[in-house]
Amino acid sequence: MSHGTQKPLAIVVERGTSNNFFQIATLVRAATALDIPVRVLFRRAAALKLRRVTVNQDDWSPIYRPIVGQLHERLRAADFETMETFLRDAKEHGDDVRFWVSEESLADGAISLDDLITYVDGAVSDQAVAQEGAAARATLYF
Repeated sequence: MSHGTQKPLAIVVERGTSNNFFQIATLVRAATALDIPVRVLFRRAAALKLRRVTVNQDDWSPIYRPIVGQLHERLRAADFETMETFLRDAKEHGDDVRFWVSEESLADGAISLDDLITYVDGAVSDQAVAQEGAAARATLYF
């Protein structure tokens, strides 16, 4: 989980809703536009959402239901047909972006890295995430 001399932005994602993933991808793109390294750790429900069979399922929080159609239109207008393509583009938008998944969440969910979307960089322990967060410029929790 090493990075250059600039301190990264650390993002810990636990909720696996579509709106959470939309916000994370938007935040990653904004940080990388400023050349800020980004480390995203997906835990619990967010780790399970990264499975190839679930990442594109619509599961927006109830408050977003009235505007889901508009959100889909915005994604399509930006050439993002799926949540997976939006996340992949956010990751590829910067030179120093890493998507990690919690080893503990993989074990708890009985899933492996092979079950996840291909651009997850690997699995790390929650302890390693805590250390990365302590060294980060800021840690955000979703």
